[in-house]
Amino acid sequence: MTINIKPTSLVRNIPRFLFFLIAMLLQKEVKGQEQAYNLPVKTTGVKKPVLSLNGEWKFQLNAQSNWDVITVPGEAVMQGYGLEHDKSFFYKRAFSLPADFNGKKIIIRFDGVYSEATLIINGKVLRKHKGGFTRWETDITPYVSFDKANEVLLEIQDKVSDISYASGYAHHPIGGILRDVTLFATSMNAVHDFGLETQLDNEFRNAVVNLNFKAEQVEGSTIHYVLYDKKNNPVPGTAKQFKVNKGENVNSFSVVNPLKWDAEHPNLYRMNIKVKKDGKETYTFDQQVGFRSVKVVGDQLMVNGRPVKLRGANRHDVSPTLGRTTTRQYDSLDVILFKESHINFVRTSHYPPTERFVEFCNRYGIYVEVETAVCFVDTYRQQNYAPGATQNDPAYTDQYVGQCREMVNTFKTHPAVIIWSIGNESIYGTNFKKSWDYVKSADKSRPVIWSYPGSQKDGDNIYEILSMHYQDVNGNLSQRGKTTRGYEGHGIPALFDEWAHPPCYTYKTLRDDPNIREFWGISMDMMWGRLFPTKGGLGGAIWGYVDDIFMIPQQLKKGTPLWRDFAKGQKPAAYQGHEVGYGEWGIVDVWRRRKPEFWSTKKAQSPIRILQEGKLIKDFKPNQHIQLPVYNRYDHTNLNEVKLQYVYNTKKKTIELPDINPHEKGVFQLPAEDWKSGKSILLNFIDRDGRIVDTYEYFLGERPVAMPIASHKGVLKLEETDTKFIIKGQNFEIPVSKSTGLIENALLDGKIFIGKGPYLNMDINLNHLTGAEVRKSADKYLVQDKDWLKQDVKCSIQNGMARIAITGTYKGLKVYFDVLVKSEGEIITDYRTEGEPNGYVREIGIKYHMPNDINKLNWARDGYWNYYPEGDFAGNTGMATLFENKQAAYGQKPTQPWDQDTHNYYYWSDQGAGSKKPFTQKAKGMKENIYYYTISDSKASRMSVVSPKADVACRMDRLEDEQIVLYINNKWDYPEIAWGNYCKTLEASPCKGAITVRF
Repeated sequence: MTINIKPTSLVRNIPRFLFFLIAMLLQKEVKGQEQAYNLPVKTTGVKKPVLSLNGEWKFQLNAQSNWDVITVPGEAVMQGYGLEHDKSFFYKRAFSLPADFNGKKIIIRFDGVYSEATLIINGKVLRKHKGGFTRWETDITPYVSFDKANEVLLEIQDKVSDISYASGYAHHPIGGILRDVTLFATSMNAVHDFGLETQLDNEFRNAVVNLNFKAEQVEGSTIHYVLYDKKNNPVPGTAKQFKVNKGENVNSFSVVNPLKWDAEHPNLYRMNIKVKKDGKETYTFDQQVGFRSVKVVGDQLMVNGRPVKLRGANRHDVSPTLGRTTTRQYDSLDVILFKESHINFVRTSHYPPTERFVEFCNRYGIYVEVETAVCFVDTYRQQNYAPGATQNDPAYTDQYVGQCREMVNTFKTHPAVIIWSIGNESIYGTNFKKSWDYVKSADKSRPVIWSYPGSQKDGDNIYEILSMHYQDVNGNLSQRGKTTRGYEGHGIPALFDEWAHPPCYTYKTLRDDPNIREFWGISMDMMWGRLFPTKGGLGGAIWGYVDDIFMIPQQLKKGTPLWRDFAKGQKPAAYQGHEVGYGEWGIVDVWRRRKPEFWSTKKAQSPIRILQEGKLIKDFKPNQHIQLPVYNRYDHTNLNEVKLQYVYNTKKKTIELPDINPHEKGVFQLPAEDWKSGKSILLNFIDRDGRIVDTYEYFLGERPVAMPIASHKGVLKLEETDTKFIIKGQNFEIPVSKSTGLIENALLDGKIFIGKGPYLNMDINLNHLTGAEVRKSADKYLVQDKDWLKQDVKCSIQNGMARIAITGTYKGLKVYFDVLVKSEGEIITDYRTEGEPNGYVREIGIKYHMPNDINKLNWARDGYWNYYPEGDFAGNTGMATLFENKQAAYGQKPTQPWDQDTHNYYYWSDQGAGSKKPFTQKAKGMKENIYYYTISDSKASRMSVVSPKADVACRMDRLEDEQIVLYINNKWDYPEIAWGNYCKTLEASPCKGAITVRF
């Protein structure tokens, strides 16, 4: 055995052979120190028993470098140090112990050190720990001093072979002290490995609390329990006392009809536990208690006897500035955002979270699948990492089982944790079987899941819930020998604990048209809506909740960025920003700004779904009530626990809702009002905590849209010169070039409203529609403006209207434009093509080059949802400024919403969207199904695209040559969206359409 450390002053004088002998002995001595202790609320005789060692530590990149100051917790790379895999780096810190710690058991706790750490206290090598995301504790009582300062030293290596592969999918070494470091004093007779389980009777009314723990120093020791309610009143009959025995202890007592815990009613109690010796209190600790049961019954998962549906997301630990770490702020904020977006379930991919995060889940009501840090074993590891085929290797067994032991010890008492996961997307082997054996022996109260279940070909299953990743929107998937159809299969609950992957590898689309994020919401709605009524479909978890990108400093303090080539190699050369990581796959970004996917998730997974189709209520009569059908998609909440606040004619009223049980449909009614056609009703569902659950807006009879009108007077005139035709009307003129056949510099009140056009907009995918993961753009047929070649142009005035007939080609593709100009200020362009290729539509329509002095757009559209919040990225009505000068610098916290960004440091860095003055995300995202799309300067409207049937989509962009282009589409889709998500599957032929603009 080799212990590789940089000797401190305390060990330099020990002979080398003796030093390693001591190290080996100490390793053996502390190997049994795998206890998990509860942080004391009070330790008798100690003023402050818990001390944080977070903050400034000394850091040494290697044995030859100087010591610097580093922040703990946090990645070393994110703080400017070029780590190398499998090479030692060092952390140290001096600490002094309060005098009142003397005579107590002193524990140092590390909540996460990636990935292999050797602990040295005052020069003494105490232990080695493998695994970066589990809590480990060491009794350092014999090794500390009260007469002088102590030193804790960690030697750490970021191991290429780590079973978590966490640095691999972060695309850089994440090594370091990633989570909190705590020092605490507990009593010498402290108990450890404390567990708490609630058991409900068959009627789910009364409960038994089962408690278990271990103890060594037990002479004269007793343990005392009292349960407190949310008002901090003791629960009658719960003050219990038991003798502490050496070794295993099991205590239990009954509780009469406690409030039950579920994700919709997170009723928590506090248990206070006191340990005494000879009748005198030695220390005390608290434990959150939620009375709930979890059980798999057939193909359903029952919580407190009721089937639940898990509407979830996968969560990584991500700090914007410190990397693969987390803080109290983000642990709590993430849970609050889950609740806001109707996420009731989180999978802690691909490692256990902090215990603090799960405590917030207990408090707010989030079901948790805690996953051990074993990932991509013998599957998808990149070439520059170890093959990772460790599933049958006995040298890794202790690490597999040890990770499970630390995971279970940390989280077994928490009601929010309802599923254990023993690995992600891995090939079956004996080490997974031993992981299953350990978890089921340590905790029988929760089911176990594992991915890939289809790779286990024989023996008893090591899973009780079927994990499947990335089914299509109909719930169909075949994966390594397991199959689901309609979200069900194999007779056990089917959990798609990775599904609905937001598009994050469609690099060009994300730069040019971020509306693909809004479009993704249709997939979310289809998946949840189709799974929910099934019996065996348990639910799904979006991949993922938060973007997984890392703003590594552009200039390192020490070391070299050896990972850069690997990280950039995952993206095309033109899309390599400063940041590294796997992708912007979140419904929020790393700063937790809401992205378009956030609102789609909230709407799609709403527990209250009004079944009234569309946006109109046609069947109404004045002064009579209105009935609306509704689906209660809660699991434990009757609809009568929710109130309805409705707004009509600016008046706000609140009514009770009827008795409709969870998972059932019914009807509610609005009281009689003086209902009038064209008026809207805004419906807000308010839960018992005063939170808005969901909002709907319906129009009575019809939705009035104030369409832009063309109001010029007079008649059209046609003039002709050697180079152009000029169509003239009141306050406008439209020149048509004889050389290009196109409108050029059309003027309105002396200002250009069309720079040049119409051009054909044709973007067709030729070689694929969609797939599980499409990182490179499809082979495309993409029409380029520069390839336009006019064949003929004619211009005339007929029946008071000007007609421009244009024919031309784009490299063999023949195009016909028939442009009609009306005197009141309207242009209608009909187009068709001959010779277009077979393929799948991305966009088909026309383009106009626009003037550079426009700076704003307004729209009204028939959006997918009947309500969007004001200012939304793609609301039913909206406004966007084209430019924004508040873009945050690299690594700095943004001050504006996500949709106001103009740059992206992950995809294309400082170049913005290929322009020196790029548009905001909101401005360039396509607006689908528009009634109108109006482009303005700072003073007045310049031009509007109109579509009374709302069957046209528009977007704008500023290109690399700084030309602003307006895209107006009759057909559009996102065939590159991939991952089983929805797309329209539109064929390119026939290629034709009509576009109307008014000015």
